[in-house]
This record gives sequence, structure tokens and C-alpha cells, in this order.
Amino acid sequence: MSAAQRSKTSWLRFLALATFVALLGAGGYGYQYWKKKDAQEDMVASGLTLINYTDMDVYASVWNAEFPNPGQGASEGVGPRAGGGGTVCCVPIPSRWRPGIKMLVWYSNKNWQPENGVVKVVDLPEYPDGRPGSLYLMLHSESELELLSSIYAPGHPLWPGKQVEPVAEWLNQ
Repeated sequence: MSAAQRSKTSWLRFLALATFVALLGAGGYGYQYWKKKDAQEDMVASGLTLINYTDMDVYASVWNAEFPNPGQGASEGVGPRAGGGGTVCCVPIPSRWRPGIKMLVWYSNKNWQPENGVVKVVDLPEYPDGRPGSLYLMLHSESELELLSSIYAPGHPLWPGKQVEPVAEWLNQ
């Protein structure tokens, strides 16, 4: 066999192997990657607003449970009976709501150390009017929290969250 024929045979073997690997990837990992990539492209970046109805400082982070990688969530800290004044970017949420959207919520009243916090898996309720909005995490007590996505802010007549009295007394004046 000449050098040219060996080169052509080697090239054909490489092409056959590459085709086999590509087909294997499409049915296995490659297909799963494609599905996950497709799911990520269906996401919107939602800002996080923390509202603290407790008498403690609170530190919190929120991630989409499907994409919990670092950098794909938002964290904020807020003092006692405060919050709602700012939004931190960004938590990926689906552009269309569907049942079973899970969010990871970590919160602590001590500091940002992971061992001092509580982690909960929370279902994201249906979007009002079918549109995703800002994420609101409300801490009502040390163990009760509420997470929702809304285009309406607290105090708006169509606010879908729990109606709570104003946090600051000066708001009543």
C-alpha cells in the first residue's frame, strides 16, 4: 500500500470515528446538552428584591434549581423591617410559567456564612397575567418566606403576594 493510500485510509477511519462519536453524542450527552441549552435560551433575567418583615438583619440568595451554577443567582442583605428599595440582578426564570418551577433559597439572620443559613427548595407560583417580572422574596418570620415573580410591586392593587402593613411607621403619616 502506498503512502497516499495509507493517508486516505487513515483519513476515512478518522471521518468514520468522528461521525460515530457525533451520533453517539446526539443520542446521549450531546442531546442532553442541547435540551439544557434550549431551556436556558427560554429564560429571562429577573431581578431580586428582598423584603424583610422580621426584627433581624437578613441575608438571602436565590437561584433557579435547574441552573444552580455560581453567577446565575442573586444575593442581598437587608436590615430589620426593611427592603423593597432596590433590586439585585439576576436570577434566570422561564419566560413562560409552567408547573414545577423550583427555586433554591438560602437565607440567614447571622451573616453570609453558608453554615449559618437555611436552604429551602421553593415552588415558584404562577406569574400574574402570565408575564414574568421581578422576583420578590419576603421573609415574614424566621421560618416563613414567600417567593414570587410579579410585574406589580407591593402596595399595587394587583400585587399577588401577602398584603402586609407598611414596614416603616413614617409611611402611615
